Amino acid sequence: AVVGLSIAGAAAYAAWSVNGSGHGTASAATAQNLTLSTGVPSGTLYPGASADVDTNAANSNPFAAHVVNVALDTSKGQNGFDVDAGHSGCNLSSLSFTTATNGGSGWDILANSSTDIDAAGSIAMDSSANDSCQGATFTVYLTATAQSA
Repeated sequence: AVVGLSIAGAAAYAAWSVNGSGHGTASAATAQNLTLSTGVPSGTLYPGASADVDTNAANSNPFAAHVVNVALDTSKGQNGFDVDAGHSGCNLSSLSFTTATNGGSGWDILANSSTDIDAAGSIAMDSSANDSCQGATFTVYLTATAQSA
């Protein structure tokens, strides 16, 4: 009887001890860049003045994004700026842009959504602006640093 019990115990152990191997797969989404509209100063510029720059950031990703900052894209236009055709003599070197961070908190953009960004006080015109800049409309090319939220 003892021998029979030992054999039954071994068979039960063998029935519950199983091994196996395999693998599974998953794919990660490819993050899409945010799309920023061309920035437009929202105030009047004159020598010694600064103004806000308004833009819109669109997030086509299926996840939320957090914009850390908005900066001048110096690879576009004339070092990041353009001026309307009627004011082509305006010396754009009189303009400067300060990277905007929204007071350090940045901006959140929901998945598949967009948000307006106000880069407060970010564009300035220095005293070297010539008379050709009077009445000009400026375009500001922007880039954003973002991360998933």
